Amino acid sequence: MNKSISYLYIVAFLTIIFGFAISSICTPDRNVSAIENRTLSQLPAFTFEAVTTRGFFEDINQYLNDQFVLRDQMVSLYQLQQNSKIYNSMLFENLFRADERRSPEEGTKIVDSRIISKLVVTNHKWILPATDRVVHTNLIDASTAKLNDAVHFAEERGTETYFVFNPSRTKSLMHLYPKYMQTDAYAQSKSYFLSKLDKSMNVVNIGNKFDTLTNAQLEQLYLETDHHWNIKGAFMAYQEMITQISDRSPRFEDKPMTLNDINVSKLTTGNFEGSYNAQIHDAVSRKKADRTILYEPKIPFIFKNFEVVSKYGQQTLTNFNEFYGFKKGQSDYSYGALYGGDRRKIAYENPNANNKLNVLLLKDSFMNPITPYLAQHFNKLTVYDNRYYSEFSLKKILTSEHYDLLIIAFHDDNLFSGTYEFEKLPSST
Repeated sequence: MNKSISYLYIVAFLTIIFGFAISSICTPDRNVSAIENRTLSQLPAFTFEAVTTRGFFEDINQYLNDQFVLRDQMVSLYQLQQNSKIYNSMLFENLFRADERRSPEEGTKIVDSRIISKLVVTNHKWILPATDRVVHTNLIDASTAKLNDAVHFAEERGTETYFVFNPSRTKSLMHLYPKYMQTDAYAQSKSYFLSKLDKSMNVVNIGNKFDTLTNAQLEQLYLETDHHWNIKGAFMAYQEMITQISDRSPRFEDKPMTLNDINVSKLTTGNFEGSYNAQIHDAVSRKKADRTILYEPKIPFIFKNFEVVSKYGQQTLTNFNEFYGFKKGQSDYSYGALYGGDRRKIAYENPNANNKLNVLLLKDSFMNPITPYLAQHFNKLTVYDNRYYSEFSLKKILTSEHYDLLIIAFHDDNLFSGTYEFEKLPSST
C-alpha cells in the first residue's frame, strides 16, 4: 500500500471520528426521541462533589449516547435490520414451534417471532414488551402503603372508596410470547400487591372476569400494536366495574349499559399509530395494524357541563364531541386520539343520572375510553391523572370538597409508578 492511500485512510478515519464528535457538540440537545418514545438524558451539572462520584460519569456516558448526532437515523436502521426477512434472532425458536398443534381456543399460532429494540413482534402483527421475571416486592410495598393511606383518609371523611384493578395487556397475552420469555412473575406480582392491601379495602378486580376467558377471546380485547386494550375490552371492564360497585355500595345502585345501547362498527381504512409500533419504526404496517372497533352510543352522550384541562394546565375543551371518539375524515388515529388522551382533569356533570352523587376518579390511561360511560351513572364525575401535577394532594382535594365516592383505577401491570404519588405537596395533611 503506497503512502497516498495510507494518508487517505488516516484522513478519512479522523474525519469520521472528529466529524461526528464536533457535529454532536454543535447540534442542540434534544429533550425527547420520538422514535424511541422516551426522554433523553441531559448534560449533568458539573460540581466538585459530583465529579468525584461514579454516578456522574455514568450520567455523562448516557448523555453522550443519547445526544449523539444522527442517533435516531442509526436506531431506525438497526430496527429495520432486526425486522428484515433476512435477519431473525428467533429462527430456531420459530422452527421448533411451527408444527405445534393448537385448538382455536388457545389463540394465535405463533409462526414468527422476533425481538426489535426490546419489543417482541409476533407474526408481524402483535407487539409486546420484553417480560420482567422479577417480583419487585420493595417497590410494591411502597405503593400499597401509599394506597392504604389514601383510602383510609378518604373513608375517615365519609367517602366510600373503591380500588379498581384492570387487567393489563402483558399478563393477559402472555401466551403470545416465545416460551422462553413466558413467566408467571406478573401473576405473582399482582397477588403480592393484593396481599398488601388493607383487608377492608373494596377491591374491584376486573381481572377475575378476564381470567374466565380463553386466549382467543382475550386477543379480541386488546390493541395489537399499542399497550392498551381496545374499546371492546374497556367496555367489558366498565360493565363489570358498575355491576360490582352497585352490588356493594349502600349509596349507588345502577345497571351498566349493554351492547344493545351501542352501535358497533369497525375502521377498515386509515393508519393506526400504535405506541409500541412507533418505537420500532412501524415494524407492523400502520395500514394493516389494529382494524379498530368503534362503539358509538345509540343515544349520544350529553353533559350539562363538561371541562377538560390539558397536561400543562390549560383548559382546552368544553365540547365533548371534540374530545372523544372517532372524527369523520380522520385518516390517522391512535388510542389517544380516539379516547381523549391523557389529561390533568376531566369534569362531567350529568343531571340525567338517577342520583346526586359526586364522584372522584383517579386513573391511569387504561381508563380513558371508560370515563364518559362512567359519567352516565353519576351526577358529577371529576377525573384526575396525578402524573401531570407537580403538586398534587389527594388529601387536599378531599378536604376542600365532599365526594360521595372515590374510585382509584389502575391496571395490574402498574404496580409502582407516579400514579401512586397521591401526596406531592410536602405540607399536605
